[in-house]
Amino acid sequence: MQTKTIPPIHVLYFETETSLNELMGYVRLVAHRLYREAIRKEMEITGPIYWIYNGADGNPETRFNLTIALPVSVYDAPLTDSEFNLKYLEPFNCLAGHLYGSWEGLGKIYSELISDVLAKNLIMSGENREMYLNMDFQNPENNITEVQIGITK
Repeated sequence: MQTKTIPPIHVLYFETETSLNELMGYVRLVAHRLYREAIRKEMEITGPIYWIYNGADGNPETRFNLTIALPVSVYDAPLTDSEFNLKYLEPFNCLAGHLYGSWEGLGKIYSELISDVLAKNLIMSGENREMYLNMDFQNPENNITEVQIGITK
């Protein structure tokens, strides 16, 4: 587990209010549309997909804000005729760890990270991120996911 600051990231993004029970409705579908839109608008893709959770508390029923973001190069023209928007993600202080394998292990990595946050007397910010470094839907044991627990400094 590593404490780090993620620099600002320019992203093409989708945002909604949802719950953990409803997340499967966004898996693969939104990322695919983000990639397609970035290519259509001739944006350079500069990083992997992020899922950003604001206000999720682990309860499957709790409503929270979900942002699914694709890092792209700065796009100088106004973004028109798009279902998505552009913004900069602010610098993000976090405690990060990696999950190698199926996303069924996300609960365990979150538990380990939160235990580490508490052991180090850090304060959680209420924002968590998952960065999908490798997504292998046919062989989930090949997935690589960086989980970032937001902390205040």
